[in-house]
Amino acid sequence: MSLESDVRRMAATRPFSLLPREALQLLAFSCERRNLKAEETLFKTGEAADSAFLVLSGEIVLSAGREERRVSRGALIGETALAAEVLRAADARATVDATLLRVPRDVFRRVLSEFPDAAAKVHASVSARTRELIGRLDELRARAFEP
Repeated sequence: MSLESDVRRMAATRPFSLLPREALQLLAFSCERRNLKAEETLFKTGEAADSAFLVLSGEIVLSAGREERRVSRGALIGETALAAEVLRAADARATVDATLLRVPRDVFRRVLSEFPDAAAKVHASVSARTRELIGRLDELRARAFEP
């Protein structure tokens, strides 16, 4: 795969879709490609998360307790790690051979610092999604305490 194909894939995935082409090129150039064999572990629950992973090919299964979710091409795994120091909330392993693009937090932040207009868009998007999540949590809490 080429740098150009990585840029196209990133451009189709939030929050990267909010960045101008020049920022995507810089980001894609600075990221590392990671190849996993079937059944190989990407990360484990509780590990420090310093990066997100964009699935370029293959399939990854995320497991937390008895819950499992499968993601494939175009999925961004661990987006929160781009903005904050967090721990991995699930195990992740390849179900088939997979190729991912590792996006380190420090690289993402450095790119945003060079593109302040794009950084403002990313911040606004994250803020809106956070408000939406808080609203849903408030609704759940209200229903849980209804008589």
